Amino acid sequence: MLRIVDELAGRGPLRICAHVPPPGGPGGLTGLRVLLVADVLARVVELRGRHVLLGRTGPGVPSAAAVGIRPSDADGTPDHIADMLGGPPGVHLTNRAYEGGGGASLQVAEAHTSVSPAGLEESDPLAVRLLLLSHAHHEPTALRAEALDEARLTLARWRRAVADWGEQPSKPMPMDLLRPVRAGLEDGLATPAVLDLLRDLETDTDVPAGAKFETFAHLDRVLGLELARETGRPHPAGAPA
Repeated sequence: MLRIVDELAGRGPLRICAHVPPPGGPGGLTGLRVLLVADVLARVVELRGRHVLLGRTGPGVPSAAAVGIRPSDADGTPDHIADMLGGPPGVHLTNRAYEGGGGASLQVAEAHTSVSPAGLEESDPLAVRLLLLSHAHHEPTALRAEALDEARLTLARWRRAVADWGEQPSKPMPMDLLRPVRAGLEDGLATPAVLDLLRDLETDTDVPAGAKFETFAHLDRVLGLELARETGRPHPAGAPA
């Protein structure tokens, strides 16, 4: 299994190729999940200061932009991608064992849902991103309507909390809490541990509001959930102050 931290060192850009499988039926989210894991890997590497170039083989995934996945820098065959990116990918992401050779590989498990496409994008499509990030990328998962509703409520609550914390004086991030989850991200893209930290931090009365704001905003550079997008906006009418 690829240890992500091994791919963070090096010079020049890290080239990542996401191999999107054919659509797996109306409830298939595996292609989206492959692209999402590639997006998170890119964010982790860039957080360490290294440039990333993304390639994609296979079909496009229309819902990718809605869940915050950035566009690829090159699409097509592996040879075309290597030519366009200036070299062969150093990491390949697939939903099965990669047999192309060259570079490390990271296998992404299947994802499915019984929720309709319209239901997935209803209200806040980033709730789908949150749910997928709540599971280790190597474990199969199924998204359910009840969990999707809960994810939407969680995002709304966190965004309002981050906006409120942002009105308080800035404080240093609690590095004793942050350091282990950063290590987990760099060693294996452990996004569930990051979300667990945010849930604990939300209600931790020992951590100042300004430190909570900085931590949520910092980790959202990897999560991509737009947690700070309500900062500076007034409370909606009827919402608690």
